[in-house]
Amino acid sequence: MTLTWLDWAFLAVLTVSMLAGFMRGLVREALGLAAWVAALLGARMFAPAVAEMMAPYIDHPEIRLVLGFVLVIFVIVMLCGFLIRMINAAIEWVGMGFFNRVAGATFGAARGALILVLATVILTLTPLSGIAAWQNAQLRPAFEQLRDWSVDRLEEWEIDTSGAERALRDTGREAADQVLETSPEAPAPNASSDKTAP
Repeated sequence: MTLTWLDWAFLAVLTVSMLAGFMRGLVREALGLAAWVAALLGARMFAPAVAEMMAPYIDHPEIRLVLGFVLVIFVIVMLCGFLIRMINAAIEWVGMGFFNRVAGATFGAARGALILVLATVILTLTPLSGIAAWQNAQLRPAFEQLRDWSVDRLEEWEIDTSGAERALRDTGREAADQVLETSPEAPAPNASSDKTAP
């Protein structure tokens, strides 16, 4: 079995990702990723409000929005980083550090595989898919199978998500209609109260 330079590149990505996961541990790896996801979601929700708070100091609305987005991300990442360090220190203190590192290496391998699946998708969409190093790569069939499996799962997830969203909207409409139907009519104004006292 002869490995091409792309095989060695793929193996290098997997190795580096696994070593990084082992050095950092599962807690720092997984929670670090979750922190960035939370930061992006938080920035999407709160960046406009933060931008409005900067209105007296910055006139340009686009600049305010960008600064608000960056500021929210920075604050959330810093707070999550402090929390992650505390959790990681507690895990090391109770003697689960080695298990944490082994689990981190497993997480790193999964992350590296995901990166390589994305690289496979990009390669197949470009003229690079025809080069000899890719066509003769020993790892190509495995990652092409992973690519196809991932695409199928993503399509199923999109179908399930769209169906759940429609069901949620329909449920909301039905609940709103029931509330409107069962709500009592407003009482008619009392004509006697409009009369002036003699």
